[in-house]
Amino acid sequence: MNRSRFSTRLAALLLSAVILCPLAASCADNSNKKGADTSAAVTDNGGEVSTDRLYADVPKKNFDGYEFNALYWYVSGWDWRKSKDIVAEENSADTIIESVYKRNLTISENYNITFKLTEVDSGQLNTQLHKNVIADDDVFTIVCQRQLDILNPIMNGDLKNIRAIPYVDLTKPWWDQNSVENYSLANRVYLVASDITINDKDGTAAVAFNKQAATDNHLPDLYEMAQNGTWTVDALYNSYKDSAKDLDGNSKMNEKDFFGFIGGRDVTTSFFSGSGAKIISKDENDIPTLSIMNDRNVEVLQRLFDLTSQTDNFYNMHQRGIDDATFRKLFEEGHGLYHWIRLDSVSAMRASETEFGILPIPKYNEEQNRYYCVVSVYTSSLMSVPSNVRDPERTGILLEALATESKYTLMHAYYDVALKSKYSRDEESSAMLDIIIGNRVFDVGDVLNPGGLRDFVLGMSLQKSNTFVSSYKKLEKAAEKSLNTLITKIEKLPE
Repeated sequence: MNRSRFSTRLAALLLSAVILCPLAASCADNSNKKGADTSAAVTDNGGEVSTDRLYADVPKKNFDGYEFNALYWYVSGWDWRKSKDIVAEENSADTIIESVYKRNLTISENYNITFKLTEVDSGQLNTQLHKNVIADDDVFTIVCQRQLDILNPIMNGDLKNIRAIPYVDLTKPWWDQNSVENYSLANRVYLVASDITINDKDGTAAVAFNKQAATDNHLPDLYEMAQNGTWTVDALYNSYKDSAKDLDGNSKMNEKDFFGFIGGRDVTTSFFSGSGAKIISKDENDIPTLSIMNDRNVEVLQRLFDLTSQTDNFYNMHQRGIDDATFRKLFEEGHGLYHWIRLDSVSAMRASETEFGILPIPKYNEEQNRYYCVVSVYTSSLMSVPSNVRDPERTGILLEALATESKYTLMHAYYDVALKSKYSRDEESSAMLDIIIGNRVFDVGDVLNPGGLRDFVLGMSLQKSNTFVSSYKKLEKAAEKSLNTLITKIEKLPE
């Protein structure tokens, strides 16, 4: 298809989506058309800047120099994933840092507060938080712990039900409705994605492809496939199954060769979520229930095992023991047609000489009425509030005001300027980001991990044979017991 014609058509589709359906997720869920959701605009907290600005329904107060202190996780060696959304210096050339500075200046002037970032290794953060709560030391305004590690603070009663904080209106567009819906437990919300931070957006799963390799392998227009809803697991596999090449001629596929798909065990979990499957669903009373075992999910997992076990075509970083930076460099240096990524790779690969495009996580099949791009629990955090906060009203006013201001400053800088304009290599990838961000999902099973079910799915790509059904039967009782114990504890926590 002619590039200019495609761009024009794409722009028209996106404009129609903005006019007809502001919330991409609700558009997708209310349609049975195969590609209905793919041209929808992003969700409000995905970066779309409305022409009609909304304002937080909170009073302006003088908080006498109160220090808004964020307890934030980090992992050694993951410098590109450290917080860049809480504090910032003036006169930065970086678009995101500049937007954080301006946002904080507005809030500081309106409420007479200052901002502070306290970074703690993710392995030590829970201990630090618990000590503060036990000592009733009201030091931290918010907590941003890696989602993988957030369960213990919930169970220990160290986090406050955000629904109970005055002035915080979780129905507003600066709070991610998907996170509210999926992470609510017995009508309590202990962590939420918002426009205040960008770490969770960076943790959203996607697929990159080598544009030159796509041309060399005579692939169809992948952007158009994603746009019309035919971008599926089988379409992905069929497009790369014959592309692997033994470049060094030693009859053994290694880092010097060319692979169809460069990925890892995360492909299994993100493609599982991408099929619309969930480890845990919830009943009408907002109580979690196991939902991993059904015929469709078994079929999906079998297909994903087949895909990731073909080691001559699929490069599994976890089988080969390489780190994230080396993993990304392999694609940047032209050793793969496709590359499983999180969105933080888009900015990290900005200097790459390999021209690449961006696609959503594929559907399982064309009958699926939308895409699902899961947010990583391993590399991202959401926002929580310590349970011992002494002035919930002040906390609520500041969070609502900060989230609102972030929608029109930080999200614009991150999404429209940095991600879509600065880091994307073409207009089509920019449109794909609308699909990806607009179809972000969260699985509470990834956080609760009863009986190790999250790890069970994650580890499937490392198995020599698919024993999903028999292995699950061995885990099921322990998983049910673990989940019931978690539910009992949660129901005893303050509402």
